[in-house]
Amino acid sequence: MQVTVKYQGIITDMLQRKSHQITLPDGATVADLLATLTTDDDRAQSILKQTRAFIDGKQADRAAPLPDGAEVIFMRPIAGG
Repeated sequence: MQVTVKYQGIITDMLQRKSHQITLPDGATVADLLATLTTDDDRAQSILKQTRAFIDGKQADRAAPLPDGAEVIFMRPIAGG
């Protein structure tokens, strides 16, 4: 299956990429996507482990399954105060 991955905010600058297409096996989860994105890239792993994932505009946890054609956005949590 294909998913579109997008990065928001400072993550775009930190990873020096804004979006790309990823091919994953059917039934893949957000955690599987993160593992694929960070294989052999310690910097990306460090950055992405601190993000929130949104699947087609809705916040999702790491165990959430990805539908084919999904848009997955990673962004840093926002704190208020």
